[in-house]
Amino acid sequence: MSSIFINKLVIQGMSYKRTISFNDKLTIISGDKTSGKSLVLSLIDYCLGKKSKIDLTVQKELDAYCDQAFLEIKINDETITLNRLLKERQTKISIYFCAFEDLDEYTPKTLGIKEVMEFLMRKLNINEYKIIKHQKHSNKKELETISYRDIFRYVYINQHVLGTNNFLENNDPFKRYKNPHAFKLMFNLVEVDKDALNEQLVSTENEIEKTSKEISGLNSYLKDKDAEDRIQLQAKSERFNKNIEEQKQAKIVVIQNSKSNNNNENEMYIKLKKDLEEIANEIYDYQREKKQLQLSINSKKMLVEEYKVEQAEVNATLEVNYELVISDQNIECPLCNSTVQNHTHEQHKKTNPEKMLHNVKKEITNKITLVTNLLTNEIKSIEEIDKKIKRLTRKQAIFDEAILEFVKETDVPFLSQIDSINSMINRLIKDHEMVKEGLRIHHKIDEKNKHIADLESTVIRLKGELKALQVSEDYREEVFKFLNTQYKDFMTRLKYKTDGETFIHPEKYIPYFEGASVYEHESGGLLECMQLSYLGSILNSKTEGYAPGHPGFLLLDSISKYLGTLKKDDSQELNMEQNQPPNLYKDQSVEEGKGKINDPEVYEELYEILIELSESYQIILVENTPPKKVDKYTKYTFLSGEKGLIDIAKNDFSEED
Repeated sequence: MSSIFINKLVIQGMSYKRTISFNDKLTIISGDKTSGKSLVLSLIDYCLGKKSKIDLTVQKELDAYCDQAFLEIKINDETITLNRLLKERQTKISIYFCAFEDLDEYTPKTLGIKEVMEFLMRKLNINEYKIIKHQKHSNKKELETISYRDIFRYVYINQHVLGTNNFLENNDPFKRYKNPHAFKLMFNLVEVDKDALNEQLVSTENEIEKTSKEISGLNSYLKDKDAEDRIQLQAKSERFNKNIEEQKQAKIVVIQNSKSNNNNENEMYIKLKKDLEEIANEIYDYQREKKQLQLSINSKKMLVEEYKVEQAEVNATLEVNYELVISDQNIECPLCNSTVQNHTHEQHKKTNPEKMLHNVKKEITNKITLVTNLLTNEIKSIEEIDKKIKRLTRKQAIFDEAILEFVKETDVPFLSQIDSINSMINRLIKDHEMVKEGLRIHHKIDEKNKHIADLESTVIRLKGELKALQVSEDYREEVFKFLNTQYKDFMTRLKYKTDGETFIHPEKYIPYFEGASVYEHESGGLLECMQLSYLGSILNSKTEGYAPGHPGFLLLDSISKYLGTLKKDDSQELNMEQNQPPNLYKDQSVEEGKGKINDPEVYEELYEILIELSESYQIILVENTPPKKVDKYTKYTFLSGEKGLIDIAKNDFSEED
């Protein structure tokens, strides 16, 4: 059954990078207030498609040091890295089909947030579906999509929602309306229209065909570049890495020797070398742009050929349906010699099928014209790039000659040796980039093959849903019987009596305690226990195969908010002072006016539940002061000020150097 695991979060800027890694089971991030603990969860949420931006006017340290975030996740043993910018183009997310360490060898797919949500749903083998709703202040109706973000409300419970009546963001009328549908989607309780399923099936099969053609185009490009042997390319890449590292070490040795001789490099020489390097980089950028255009041209040529085949088939069909028309002719009557018009071969009006064929032919012709025009423009662009490369190459030759003359006139020991090493490194890097480009294409083919595999799984699922359109009433009863058993069990462990009306509503899909819903109770401690018991029962349902649509992980923020952390003896002393018995059931354990349960046993039992759940599903928890018994799960402790999430002493770039 499909699940998501969060491997790591990386925040990065020009000179700062920090990696936060997570355990497969339970990870706890503890520390002071305003140290960036909750920001970790917000950044995960952001990378997974949160619409609102990270408020950098509040997160000043993040604004000062970072401009992008990466989230490495694992879905069904496939590692994927999501990348989203913090300061610009926030509506786009780039998807790399690899681990964060391997980004350099992969080309990302950059999509809008909506398309990324569709991608995640497809990876989880969940089908988005649409519901009909009335437009605000109108009788008109519109379609609303139930997407990954709606399901995600059952994953990420932030500190402003946990233990409140805004659970699942219930105060937002748009989200409140979609929550029951998201629950049904997670538990396969949606009764889908047959026509809608057939439409999705056709669309998926067409996508498979389209992706197969794209793979053919990429393979054709690799063949043209003599880069079909992936193993050979990988071996070359490893050799280049080794050679580059050797040259860098040699350069370090030369620089150290030059420093010991107290030699100062001539500023003019340095400027010339810098200008020459900029020219070389500019040429390299143009060459890379040219390669991308060549790849695009190859794909479009294949597309034109396919259109021409379709055009020929339409022409052949029209030829078969062609009606021979003989012009009207005048003939003489053999009896009276009068002129008679001939109507025996009148032209009939074109039939509807013939009109349709002509329309299809016209569309194909328009497509051929459009793609041909695009091809012409791209070929012209390559010609312009060639001119720029030629001009820069001439300029490069002039600078090379100037430097040679300059060296003859200037005494700069060790400089020529350093230049030689730099030239070698630059050449190796550029040659290595050519190899990596081939590897990127191979990775792109892998990505598209995986995409086809995902689509084929979707086809199988859709065909299965078509065979069993109606949701079995027995299945529904089975689901809620299991959910209620789990929910009551968790509530009992948290010291609540469940012999009354304590259940998960079979139509509203929300938890109840003693006949009142999670949106009606007022005690923060009780609400938090209801909410976490509800989420725990959903996760355990996934283990039993009842909740295939849940992503299989939880993000929780500040569970001690309404659960006190007093020692047991102190708690009993407090109750004695308030003339309360030590019985901690229900409202007897709640602080007046705050709804806070001062019972460390409940608090620790809640951790026991989370530890048990984390044996099967990943849980990431942010907490100020977690109990000592969970120290082994506390992976990071942030402090306010300079030792929080943004900690200059924890700069990965410094460690890499």
